[in-house]
Amino acid sequence: MQNIFLFISTLLAYFVKSITGFGNTLVMGSLFSFVVSNRLTTPVDLIFSIPTNMYIAWRERKNISLKVVIPLSLMLLVGIIPGTFFLRVGNDRILKSILGIVVVGMALEMLTRKPTENETKKNSPIFLIIIGIISGVLAGLYGIGALLVAYISRTTNNKSEFRANICCVFLVDNVFRFFLYLFTGILNKEIFMLTLILSPAVILGMIIGVKVDSKMKEETVEKSVIALLVISGTVLLIKSLLYN
Repeated sequence: MQNIFLFISTLLAYFVKSITGFGNTLVMGSLFSFVVSNRLTTPVDLIFSIPTNMYIAWRERKNISLKVVIPLSLMLLVGIIPGTFFLRVGNDRILKSILGIVVVGMALEMLTRKPTENETKKNSPIFLIIIGIISGVLAGLYGIGALLVAYISRTTNNKSEFRANICCVFLVDNVFRFFLYLFTGILNKEIFMLTLILSPAVILGMIIGVKVDSKMKEETVEKSVIALLVISGTVLLIKSLLYN
């Protein structure tokens, strides 16, 4: 039953990824955390993220802006190292509690976000540094670039630009963390075996997502994702606080 739950969760996560360009780690992290440790979830999602981010970045390559990608990638890498350290030594109950807060906060940010079509909002270098480093810490812990999603959504003009830049930044993060996780011993035989088992779910989720994306309204998909994140994050937080 646990493997079936993980398979369905993975399929759902990469269905969302295929449509929006992000969200796989938020969905996968939330659902996986009900049955397995974050030390297992994060590296498994990392391995899946590399080829999927590569695919989406290549598909949207004409919309990539190096002015967005390069500075964010550099700041992200700075924060990944301490985040990875906390992943190794942190208490799993505390990690899940923090993840619940992050997931709910991200969902609420998406819910209250105002459309920025045809308008590019510029932020100060200090704000960019803070966003990048905190996102790096979250990426090291969970692979989540929650703040990056909010930032890039405000510095791009359309869905294609958003997908291109967010997946390109995530890809830089993925490659760096892959070697860092290998060096620190986070990636092991158990991780690779679970990855192999769940691979068909990723492929199926991406295929379904591509087909649905061309027929389903983006607003409908976004509202569904927000609802799922709020419910998952809230339940996860309550569970972590009330139970050992």
